[in-house]
Amino acid sequence: MTASASLALPILLFAAFALAAIGCSDSSDTDSKTQFSRAQPGQTFPYSHNPQRLARMGPDACVSCHQQAVEDWRQSHHAKANRPVSVRLDAPAFTPTRQIQESGVTYEMVLVGQDFKLRVIPEEGPIEEYDLVGVIGETPIRQYLAHLPGGRFQTISASYDVINDSWIDVFAGEDRQPGEWGHWQGQGMNWNANCAYCHVTEYEKAFDYEGNAYHSTWTQQGLACASCHTGLEEHIAAAHAGDYTTGLTQLSKGQTQDNCVTCHSRRDQLTADAFLPGDAYHDHFSLSLPDQPGLYYPDGQILDEVFVHASFSMSRMAKAGVTCMDCHNPHSLKPILPVQTNMLCMRCHDGGVMDSPVINPLEHSFHPEGSTGNQCVSCHMPKTVYMQIDWRADHGFHSPDPLMTREHGIPNACSNCHQDETLDWAVEHAENWYGDKLEASRQRARARAISQAYAREPGGLPALLELAKDEDIAVWQATYTGLLRNYLPNTAVADHLRAMLEHSSELVRERAAIGMAQLEDGQAALMDRLGDESRSVRIAASRGMEMRNQDVVDPVAAKEWAEYLGFNSDRPQTLFIKANQASRRGNAGSEVLQHVQRAIELDTANPEMYHQAAILLSAAGLNKEARSQLFIGWELAPRNARFPYSLGLLAAEMDDLASTVGYLEEAVALEPDFHRAWYNLSLAYSKLNRPEDARRAMRRARGE
Repeated sequence: MTASASLALPILLFAAFALAAIGCSDSSDTDSKTQFSRAQPGQTFPYSHNPQRLARMGPDACVSCHQQAVEDWRQSHHAKANRPVSVRLDAPAFTPTRQIQESGVTYEMVLVGQDFKLRVIPEEGPIEEYDLVGVIGETPIRQYLAHLPGGRFQTISASYDVINDSWIDVFAGEDRQPGEWGHWQGQGMNWNANCAYCHVTEYEKAFDYEGNAYHSTWTQQGLACASCHTGLEEHIAAAHAGDYTTGLTQLSKGQTQDNCVTCHSRRDQLTADAFLPGDAYHDHFSLSLPDQPGLYYPDGQILDEVFVHASFSMSRMAKAGVTCMDCHNPHSLKPILPVQTNMLCMRCHDGGVMDSPVINPLEHSFHPEGSTGNQCVSCHMPKTVYMQIDWRADHGFHSPDPLMTREHGIPNACSNCHQDETLDWAVEHAENWYGDKLEASRQRARARAISQAYAREPGGLPALLELAKDEDIAVWQATYTGLLRNYLPNTAVADHLRAMLEHSSELVRERAAIGMAQLEDGQAALMDRLGDESRSVRIAASRGMEMRNQDVVDPVAAKEWAEYLGFNSDRPQTLFIKANQASRRGNAGSEVLQHVQRAIELDTANPEMYHQAAILLSAAGLNKEARSQLFIGWELAPRNARFPYSLGLLAAEMDDLASTVGYLEEAVALEPDFHRAWYNLSLAYSKLNRPEDARRAMRRARGE
């Protein structure tokens, strides 16, 4: 890069969006009869946007033949996943009027007649009032939905703790301010984009980009029959005539699992087309894995809200062919056998079913029969609390390893239970009981390798390559492949990526395709993957072409890529991609500016938004607008050296070398080891005929 170079487009711009974790809670019992209410005239948040279709294929139409299944479902979390507010059900949460302090303001939850209100009371300024129209969940926590302009329903972070009859801030300590992605009015807390798909039946987001509004529809609130079964209308109509087989489709175990995990996973949605039971998961979603730091601990234990599927896919159980329905009743969702007595686990591990290891719980656990430590789930499915009070079990079936807590800060189930004991105590017992087995385990090797990879340490490269040699679990192979991209350029990594392009798993091919975008000779491989049998891989290849600033020329892949960007045009990452496309195709002016401004509006408090906006605007020749965005971002992050650095490059592009030097000097003052800034500063000094300053800056650029 020279002092006159334009701002370089960073790869960060095209990072895949992972489903925002806004804190969707479990739900439990409520009055099942309310689940079947019809929309009333003028009702803001109806139970159904299509009551006629619901009457033909909803639970009421199924119950005469499937009474037990419907009764089980009515008490399930699925049935109670979403509903409008109800005076009968919700008045206790608002009576008396409650207040909670949150992020510097007071939130007041009020019942006025039959209307539920949220009042935002700032320290200064007018009080704001919003209608609360919907509810996510029932126990342990209810999240209320505020109705905002543009058909938006927002999940407020002040939520009702049903067990303790109190209101809590589910993001306590995070101080989410207006303008931030995760503020309750922000896009990260938008129900239409982030919650609704997994809380209502037959949901269509229907975002109108031009009007900047949602026209979302659904058949039924909560997840009902049509969420898991196809051909219902045909089957029910035929059953009334005595034909009980027409319309039925028998799904395989894999298809059933794919249906469950459309919601029980953290993922990026690839299509506006509805996923139908029997479809392939990877044709509609891109699964988030531990190659994205911050979601999992390095050994694979859950850290952020990741919603089960990837965790379970890491396990030997999943590899052996165990699926959701082997443990859970599909309608009640409860375990099919008790876990407290180990009956569910011993269903396989008592006799080696599906080649599972035979286990004697008493000998294996070193804990007395009937104790918590003797329960399989206590050690292998430890729970993590989310949203302050919502405990969720890990489904990765990892082994407790206190030594990894000492080495890498990874939690272990021993210390979770024995909180009165020291970590050294836990390490000693685990090493005495299982030390040789743990040291030889892939779990410990993974934890060490991925910890190094997260820290970008050189030792992570050979460790990941060694693990990848004989890895037979696709999620882990995909994780290694995704992390190895960070070590490019490297011949061994490039060879691994090319080999993984032919892997049988879509997850692995998808990660490999993204990696190919970073190789100088990777374009041919990307173009080949545009014809992959899985849409998730085709989308990844299209993303890779975009990272290389190349158009997608394959007609099928180009159509899918355009549809993906259109569907996700309520995401800032997507809007930046669309802005870059417009710039590349010569539509510089208003179109680029429109996409960039819309992206910033979604996350106005994030300095990085302004930096990426400036890069795009500069590439489109809108240098004045780019300069303005950099100043805004610098004001938000005054200690971030990238802002004066970028202003210096922009000034050089405009042949203002005096300003270039001033900005670059500011950058190296903020970050003395900013070698690229020193390099560009040296070039600028040379152009200003300041040879001694240029030599000094070049020495700093070399790290001397």
